[in-house]
Amino acid sequence: MPLADLYRGSCQPSDLGPDRGSLRNLYQQFGECESRSSERSRSRGNSSDGTQEPDDTNLWPFVNWAPVFFNACGMPAEQYAHALSQPLVVGTACTGSAAPSFALDQIVGAHNFSEVIASESHATTRKWLLENRNMHHLYHDLAFARTGGQCQVHHQHCPPMPLPSDKEGEGQARLDIYISGFVCKNFSQENNVRFQHSDVRELFISANIETARKAKPFLETSRFIRKYAPKVAILENVFGLAKRSSKTSSTDEFQAPIDFVLRGSVREAGTDHDEPIGLQLIPGYAMDMFRLKSKDFGAGQTRSRIYFIMVHHSVGDQNTLDHIGALLQTFAASMPATSVWDAVDYVKCCKHDWTPEEEDLDQSDVVGGKTRESFDKAKADLGMDTSSYEEYRAFTLLCKQRDSTWPRGLNGREIEQLDIIYHLLPIAERSRVVTDVVKSLGRRAWRSDGLSPTLTTNSKIFDFRNEKLLNPAEMMALQGFDVSQIHFSGYKRSFFSLLSGNAMTMPVIGGCLLAVLLTTALRSEFRSCVTEEPQSGLAQSDDDDQDDATDASGSSSNFPQHLRDEWPTLAHSGSGYSSSELEWLYNAPPGRVL
Repeated sequence: MPLADLYRGSCQPSDLGPDRGSLRNLYQQFGECESRSSERSRSRGNSSDGTQEPDDTNLWPFVNWAPVFFNACGMPAEQYAHALSQPLVVGTACTGSAAPSFALDQIVGAHNFSEVIASESHATTRKWLLENRNMHHLYHDLAFARTGGQCQVHHQHCPPMPLPSDKEGEGQARLDIYISGFVCKNFSQENNVRFQHSDVRELFISANIETARKAKPFLETSRFIRKYAPKVAILENVFGLAKRSSKTSSTDEFQAPIDFVLRGSVREAGTDHDEPIGLQLIPGYAMDMFRLKSKDFGAGQTRSRIYFIMVHHSVGDQNTLDHIGALLQTFAASMPATSVWDAVDYVKCCKHDWTPEEEDLDQSDVVGGKTRESFDKAKADLGMDTSSYEEYRAFTLLCKQRDSTWPRGLNGREIEQLDIIYHLLPIAERSRVVTDVVKSLGRRAWRSDGLSPTLTTNSKIFDFRNEKLLNPAEMMALQGFDVSQIHFSGYKRSFFSLLSGNAMTMPVIGGCLLAVLLTTALRSEFRSCVTEEPQSGLAQSDDDDQDDATDASGSSSNFPQHLRDEWPTLAHSGSGYSSSELEWLYNAPPGRVL
């Protein structure tokens, strides 16, 4: 199938899919107001208490996303289930829940790739990874793949990964794909001190031990890519990476953390030499970045992440990244919208006991400090400061009457917060609301559009419709995991909050991996259906404006007009923008979308 035909479905302007490349796009869209749309259309018709049995055909698309993506390309999924001429060689770092490996299981099958290295700093997560995945080496420190260190697979010190060689019989085969979800704590909006810095470099080079520890994964990711030159590298992080601190100046070299990620350097210890760390400073790669939203890829939650995709010149170029962007648009447009209740229904149909081990929580009504002040203010605003206890706590008292085990997994503050939210909501919305009760009342972390708030590492998602917390399997399903393939027993709820909050959304990372495999020269089998490149432009419908095939310079373009950047892509953006341009970028009004 010609690529031009394959991309036809991605040519229409849409709010689905990736926002591409330039810093201008990313800076403008930070702070974009999420529209509170009407409840998402359900992918299935039965109610949340339905008992429809799952089958193997096009049900639960947020879990069985690979066939949807293959179908969107007009390609038979079974074609890639056969043994490849050479299995893919894969390395991962800080992926939390091994989403890239689970995704490759769906795309090519476990027999067609080998995960030679992995790293994870959290001890319980390492234990879970060893139970659920099969990697050659697993380190607690990302740097050990490069320097050697204690391996959790072999229970001994293992040497560093051999340097790659393109000559047969020498060294190790070059990594085909390297995926890193480097730690986001320094950049996340969940971090209370995130925007207190006056210099972006303080987030990466700091005398503060904790800050330096959280910055290390990115530094080591960059060093690994520079040393081992994987054919493709995919990096993921929070969209907060693109937000600047109010304390930085428009004349500063680095306006936001993403500037350092792209162009930063660190001083090598004991020398006056600067070590280049920025991704744009790594030679031999074409690179672009995409803002991808989980809800656009069929997952029932709000989650916005930046994906950096780097393609080595031996397997692709900047044009390859254009094709990857178009495929991501196609994949996003092919996924039906789903809600949090689809995940609940899916897990219910799996017919397993997902009851987690619960921590002992203080469920008393004693709530003090600033939380008590905010609760009392909310009561006064609601006109309930003189109400009886029974009236004020009506919702949770009813829940306890209906279920003797309620409120399993909740503490006293979270229980009272549910009552306040219940009274704040219009009656018609109460059965449609999902909230993260860990977040303070002032965060207004609830939604009535069928989507869950973004899962974080300590989330407790409460579903007012079913009057319960989402269980671990439902939280993993919100990230697109096939829960039948996961070990749940022996772990507490808080662990799966961590696991799901750290996870890459499966259809999103899966879409990135499939797009990479279909467009690069990693393996010839993946391009067997792609017989030709687009010629003078994408195939256009009768309604398309033929003038869109030519850009402002008069040159023909292979990329849809509405996806082309108004500013140069990263690979051609030079040293950055002027101070006046940056001022405009960072102060773009909320809600403005290019």
